[in-house]
Amino acid sequence: MSKKKLDITKDAAVFLKKLKLIEGRSPNYYVSASVARATGKKAQYIHNKGFDDKYFKDLILEFIRKYGQATKEEIDTLILDKLAAVLDKNQKKNKVKNLVYSLSKRDQFIVNQGSKRYPIWKLRTEV
Repeated sequence: MSKKKLDITKDAAVFLKKLKLIEGRSPNYYVSASVARATGKKAQYIHNKGFDDKYFKDLILEFIRKYGQATKEEIDTLILDKLAAVLDKNQKKNKVKNLVYSLSKRDQFIVNQGSKRYPIWKLRTEV
């Protein structure tokens, strides 16, 4: 029987990371790819690790290209259930907020045509 969400000491985490047996950040550690392969839990590993930011940004941009715009609720629906399983609800919401911020401020691909409270995101080229 496997147990989940067990706390480990900082020293234990450092040791296990050096051996490349775990990944992630405290308190959301998960088994590494090599352990997942050896234990037949490869799909669970991908589910825990999640995808990189580029994947999620591409999803958001494709949505906006296809439909012309996206609301906060639409982006949440598109992304939230695809984020890493080790993140809690607040962490997932923060992740989405950071992705949208990055697309709008850093990458400057999208712009808000709505209000702060009810944003409507569009491609910058369409503005």
